[in-house]
Amino acid sequence: MKTSASESFYEVFARKDSTDSLQHIGSVKAPNSEVATTRAWYVYDEHSWQEMCLVPLGAVIPITERGRKVKIKQV
Repeated sequence: MKTSASESFYEVFARKDSTDSLQHIGSVKAPNSEVATTRAWYVYDEHSWQEMCLVPLGAVIPITERGRKVKIKQV
């Protein structure tokens, strides 16, 4: 699949039941949240998810040991 330079990564979280906690199930790359939604449902359709959530990678705040720098790896 060819991707353009304007695409961003989205982290994908899902739960099978409303009583379950959200769990990180992977990530997708897309030009916008609408395409990311479609790609997430397509790529991670191995389970009957009741709910799926997308978070732009740029919105993720890494928490590490004090003073330790981290760079989020884009897959």
